[in-house]
Amino acid sequence: MTTEQKKIALISKIANLEDEQLLEAVGLLLEESLPKAPREPGWGKGIFTYVSDDFDNFIPPGFDEDNEIFP
Repeated sequence: MTTEQKKIALISKIANLEDEQLLEAVGLLLEESLPKAPREPGWGKGIFTYVSDDFDNFIPPGFDEDNEIFP
């Protein structure tokens, strides 16, 4: 089953729910699972034990303070 098929199956089950408390619980679960804020550079500091020596040779757009892609 593909991801899209799983989504459609779940949406169909949710659409058929009649229990208000269960609907509220599903809504809260979905809200909690959404990311609150985008990750910031450096979020993995202290988690990763090894970083390649050439890691800093390429800085993706959006992580360079002088070359912001978002205003």
